[in-house]
Amino acid sequence: MSGLSIRGLHQLAVGSNQVLRPLAQATSTKAATTQAAMTTMMVAARAASTATVQAMRLPKPKKTTSKNPSQSATPRPVVHTKRYRQPKPELTKFPEGHGEQIWIFNHIVTNQIVYSHTPVLRNNRALNQLPFNGKKTKPAKLRKDYWKPMALIQFNEGEGVVGQSVFQKLREFRRLHELSWGYQKEDFYALDRKELGAALNDQRSNAIADMAAVLSGAGQGNRIQVTGGASPKLAEAVVFWANDQDRNIAEAWSSNVRHAAGLPALTRPREEAFEDGEAEAPAA
Repeated sequence: MSGLSIRGLHQLAVGSNQVLRPLAQATSTKAATTQAAMTTMMVAARAASTATVQAMRLPKPKKTTSKNPSQSATPRPVVHTKRYRQPKPELTKFPEGHGEQIWIFNHIVTNQIVYSHTPVLRNNRALNQLPFNGKKTKPAKLRKDYWKPMALIQFNEGEGVVGQSVFQKLREFRRLHELSWGYQKEDFYALDRKELGAALNDQRSNAIADMAAVLSGAGQGNRIQVTGGASPKLAEAVVFWANDQDRNIAEAWSSNVRHAAGLPALTRPREEAFEDGEAEAPAA
């Protein structure tokens, strides 16, 4: 069999590699030259761009130093700032007479108490007043057939600010009853979870006692004390009761409070109740 030997094939392969090596070296040299040229062009373009931007910039103003700092060319403006903002009640957009009435609603089963400036309860605002005293102690929805008006506190016309202050103090006192147990602490600790939640929800008696205390001027910042005259006096208030016997729960009422049996109609003026003889003197 004729043909090349293994040694001949090896010499042929070595010879071909020696022929291709100069071609590969020439190709790599050309690529390196092209890359170097591109790098040089990019550096030149970047330098030209930097020179153009620096030429377009405005010159920096020279700093003027003066020996006396008070003789500066442009003194800083004096800005007068106030630490506290003045109250602007007109921005609240309350209706006319807001705060002159305080409605006290009572839950007929749990004796929970909700305060409102309107004779109709609003679901979200009423639920926000009810605390969480345990599992199933706070309803998820307000059932209006369970809530009945217990009393109505009526102030004179134009004394809405007084009514808003009394409203705030009543809510603060109720929160104290829920968190600060006082002499009832030992009794409450002896109750189980369900009984404790029911006891904390029962705020009917406390609400009536709070009404007597707040209407007599109790509470820091209570605006029921009118300071217009020579000596401070308490603003007059009328309490309309759904059950006239509820007022006897409080130990005493101040002289500025008068009582009336029965809740008035929504459109009935408060003066008509006194003309009919329903209003009575405060209980001693």
